[in-house]
Amino acid sequence: MLVLRNVKLIPYLTEGYCDGPADIVMEGNRIQAIVPAGKANVPKDADVLEFSGKTALPGMLDLHMHLYFSTDNFAALGAKSQNDYIFDGIQYANEFLRQGFTTIRDCGNAFDVGLALRDAVNAGIISGPRIFTAGQCLSPYAKGNDTFPNLYCEVNTPEEILKACRREHAKGVDFIKYMATGSVANLNGEPGELITSREELFALQSAVTASGLYAGIHCHGKEAILLCAEAGIHTIEHASMIDSECIDMILRKNGQTAIIPTLDPVVHLHRGEEGGALPASIFASIEKVYAHTADLVTATRAGVLTGWGTDSSHAFYASHVGYEFDARREIGYTNEEMLKQATINGAKILGLEQELGSIKVGKLADIIVVDGDPDENISVMQKYPVAVFKEGRRCV
Repeated sequence: MLVLRNVKLIPYLTEGYCDGPADIVMEGNRIQAIVPAGKANVPKDADVLEFSGKTALPGMLDLHMHLYFSTDNFAALGAKSQNDYIFDGIQYANEFLRQGFTTIRDCGNAFDVGLALRDAVNAGIISGPRIFTAGQCLSPYAKGNDTFPNLYCEVNTPEEILKACRREHAKGVDFIKYMATGSVANLNGEPGELITSREELFALQSAVTASGLYAGIHCHGKEAILLCAEAGIHTIEHASMIDSECIDMILRKNGQTAIIPTLDPVVHLHRGEEGGALPASIFASIEKVYAHTADLVTATRAGVLTGWGTDSSHAFYASHVGYEFDARREIGYTNEEMLKQATINGAKILGLEQELGSIKVGKLADIIVVDGDPDENISVMQKYPVAVFKEGRRCV
């Protein structure tokens, strides 16, 4: 038994308790009890950790990252071996755990590294967050796809899409990642440029549904977002340039489509932080996307389910703890909106809200403890948590 004593709880991230500072009792991999501070019935052999003045939050979920991106140096990425990707991926995954993310969704990688790391974590061979992975990104031909060797699998017809979906399903992926528009990061890429067709996108949706999977679609641009909403795609990645017509279409589909903004690279490159070596074409794309970031807040407040993503490199992510919180604050999200996006919203999007996303008796004991109250001051999230627990075991 493990007891977190005298923690502060945030009401909208806690279920079944509202009586001030609390003791959280964890038994095995579950939350066994939440009681007023000092009231837990604790056996003598229990581990009791005192966290007075600290706040307990649910373990967070990042739904858009790439274990592939260990560095901002694109040439170095292309020169890496499979072993390099694996060892770098282990370090990157554990950086997410250090920052309080007990669940991550790997939205495309090389050499099936995400699959290998997911299975190794699940088997207890290595430490790390819970991983859901897409394998390779499926993409029609687009300018700059060769920027990232081994990341993309090119598919240019409905038949090729079906074949690729079947292949990835056979490997054991958790979902399919597909590129519907040009990429900000691709050299000379065109965000906003539609690179797929309605026929291809609907073929993809049919294929993933038949396989019992779902699709996460890369979208920078209104036209692609509208197609995704019409098709009932599960997650729209980035959702840049979303507008009122897109929002209405998503809501008319009864909210079955969620959006996963990724503000970290957009904001930090807009600010001129850590991007001096990147090509000019990428900075031009970033400014095009940044101009529409406030529309993401409009979508969220209209009722579009919004998750958390970062899409950063390991190098930047590790040196800028919690940067996505600062980026989302800049475009207008409230502390409550951000904290929900990083926790319960992500759990809902993954269909895991009965197990993750809030602190509740009976749920998995994924809990982080931070120094301060992020509901009052979100900059608390730009420091490492003082403790991270995944399924009742202390990881940090």
